[in-house]
Amino acid sequence: MASTGPRRPRGFSLLEFALVTAITAALCAVLLHRLDGYRQAAEEVAARQTVAALRTALQVETTRALAQGRPDALVKLAGQNPMELLVRPPANYLGEFALSEQGRVARRGWVFDPRDKILIYFTPERERFASGKSELPAFKVELTRILTVGGTPATSLALNEVGVQGGH
Repeated sequence: MASTGPRRPRGFSLLEFALVTAITAALCAVLLHRLDGYRQAAEEVAARQTVAALRTALQVETTRALAQGRPDALVKLAGQNPMELLVRPPANYLGEFALSEQGRVARRGWVFDPRDKILIYFTPERERFASGKSELPAFKVELTRILTVGGTPATSLALNEVGVQGGH
């Protein structure tokens, strides 16, 4: 028996299509939010690895200068760009800019301020490092005095996090 009435087309109705679209959009929003959190976590880990590599390179150069009997070289090391100690700077090293020129820096990455001798990590969202010491994570090579095993003072270098006024 053949039906004589009009046949209803098969497929989605407009309401069903709208519902599927809304659910898909909600799932995409949740996914993008999670992915952004993973991106921020990965960026913080990469920045921490860069700081660790810089501290290690600084310690190697300090040890080399002291072993060669050149303690005066520590003053020179304290004044130079610490990125020069690395064999290859990180991919997000943007170069040397004065902090007053920060408007020229549009991307996230490392910048060395030659005037203040500070290494700064710029982030567009003004994110903080976990320490929360400064609005912009900034580091400076500083001369330090330490006591040796014999109790005599010795000079060394340290890459310390410092506060930066102003920010973006």
